[in-house]
Amino acid sequence: MTTNWHEHVFFGIHYDLHANADDTELGRELTAGHLRQRLLRVRPDWIQADCKGHPGYTSWPTAVGSTSPGVVKDALRIHRDVTAELGIKLGMHYSGVWDSRAIELHPDWARRDQAGQPDPNMTCRLSGYDAELMIPQMLEIVEKYDVDGFWVDGENWASKPCWCDRCRAEFTRRTGSTAIPTAAGQPDWDAWLAFHRDLFVEHVTRYADAIHARKPACLVCSNWMYTVRQPDPITAPVDYLSGDYDWAWGANRAAVEGRVLDGRGKTWDLMAWGFTKTGTMGANPPWVMKTATHLCQELAEVIALGGAVMIYNTPQRTGWLTDWHQDLLAEVAGWCRARQDACFGTQSASQAAILHLADHYYSCNQPLFNYKEAIQPVEGALHALLETHRSTDILTEDAALRRLGDYALVVVPEQTRLSPAIIAALEAFAQAGGHVLLSGARLAAECPALAGVAPDGEPITSPSTYLPADNRAVPVSGPWQPVRPLPGTEVLAHRLSQQEPGKDTTGQAIVTRRRVGGGSVTAIHGPIFRDYFLGHYPLLRQFIGGLIERLGIPWEVTVEAPPRLELIVRRKEDALVINLVNRGAGEALSPNRVIVEELPPVDDVVLRIRRDSAPRAVSLMPGEASVDWEFSRDTLTIRVKRIEIHSAIVIE
Repeated sequence: MTTNWHEHVFFGIHYDLHANADDTELGRELTAGHLRQRLLRVRPDWIQADCKGHPGYTSWPTAVGSTSPGVVKDALRIHRDVTAELGIKLGMHYSGVWDSRAIELHPDWARRDQAGQPDPNMTCRLSGYDAELMIPQMLEIVEKYDVDGFWVDGENWASKPCWCDRCRAEFTRRTGSTAIPTAAGQPDWDAWLAFHRDLFVEHVTRYADAIHARKPACLVCSNWMYTVRQPDPITAPVDYLSGDYDWAWGANRAAVEGRVLDGRGKTWDLMAWGFTKTGTMGANPPWVMKTATHLCQELAEVIALGGAVMIYNTPQRTGWLTDWHQDLLAEVAGWCRARQDACFGTQSASQAAILHLADHYYSCNQPLFNYKEAIQPVEGALHALLETHRSTDILTEDAALRRLGDYALVVVPEQTRLSPAIIAALEAFAQAGGHVLLSGARLAAECPALAGVAPDGEPITSPSTYLPADNRAVPVSGPWQPVRPLPGTEVLAHRLSQQEPGKDTTGQAIVTRRRVGGGSVTAIHGPIFRDYFLGHYPLLRQFIGGLIERLGIPWEVTVEAPPRLELIVRRKEDALVINLVNRGAGEALSPNRVIVEELPPVDDVVLRIRRDSAPRAVSLMPGEASVDWEFSRDTLTIRVKRIEIHSAIVIE
């Protein structure tokens, strides 16, 4: 059986250039000595080198496709020789769905929009592109350079429905439908989108199978496949999962994507951009490297979740690797390595989970695989739980059906189209003593038995809705559905029409709880987690946290710290690993100020861990400071003087 080398790599660097027709000096300054010196300074476990970017030109001499006219020296050969010498795995950055040059040469390969107009960049999945260019070129690279893997970019996030004659005919063949929809709301629109998602999976399967047949040890990853963007069961033969998160606010993206990837049962990594900017890609000001503090904070999310990390660094067009960039990468690499033994390859020990369901997501995302607003409630729920110090996972439906019993609290944030299987699983989970927290204005209509309510009038869409919070009130946007509790369901909160809890109650029930067996189902009948994502109002966090506190869950780990300190509880063999991540910033971050220069530490953190006996050892990793702890009865109390960016407490 072929070993999956990605299971054993921890720190990597991604280099890409997106070679184009205007290049004039690709590889001119790259030598084996230069590359060797730069890599030895950072010492990555693997790198991903430039191969073919979105323009469709290669940065190496190909006999199959279009070599950039700017290739002066075969930089890929130098990368292969040096990485082989140093024992570093070599992956390829290769653009798949997005190939502008292929469409220029083969107009019939272009995706077509609803009006039949060709896309200048994105290829059609039923065109000759895969068989005549992509797969032959990938196999050429394997044969010529013996590369270790492909990280295929421009894939699901670049995919859109295609209305060419091929796709129309194939849709009719598979479904029997002859009326081809062109917009949401039309008959068979959902089936049309599902058909194209299937075509994408078939595309990845074709090239992955071809590569594996030629070289089984050559690993294949399609960038962002089976992440938040694609929450389906894994069926394509990809070897690992990965994505490069946003150039700005990367820690937020890592927090949600890392949790989905961690629950997928495959080895995974996430990539931080080493550089950033404000505004859009092409607008002023230009790109600039991030600080080491900024990068470490972004990577801390991934490290704490047990994953591998990469940093994206762009070489100069000549292949030259900027000297001071490597110093920065080496500093960050050292920071990561100090945490590797404690954190890499851990397993979740969270007691809370959030469901991210494909049927709901695909009903309101940007087709085919992009977020739009569809992910906002999931992110809002994650932020609310993390900021109230609940170590939390995110589960796709297939993972949830296997693992609900691992948790004490399961949150279903404004998810519609709940399958009968999920509804039954949530009911059984509550019967067995678990606690379910549902939200959304459609609960009374879509799952009334689970929520234990019936609608009471029409949804309220006006802005004059407030929730009571600690003798104050917090405004929320609509719609909110007043409900009538069924037998066995109690009302926890009524809608306020204004901000005075003692005066402005309406008597309209909008938060309820149904006792079920040894557990409960709490239902918030409005878009509370979308609102939390959009505003992060402290009073709204307090309201959500209060509902969770009333459940009486015996949390294994509790923390006394400000909301910016994130708790991630993991296990490694027999040890409990408690990660503490400082998500703060010293600057007033804003859309035109995106770089973290200073990170004020979190001081005097107190943790309490429920356990049957005193631990054999408690250590703080990295080990630059001792940890103060004591055990009394069934509680281990740990006091940490200071958290700079990330620390892991290992309890044995």
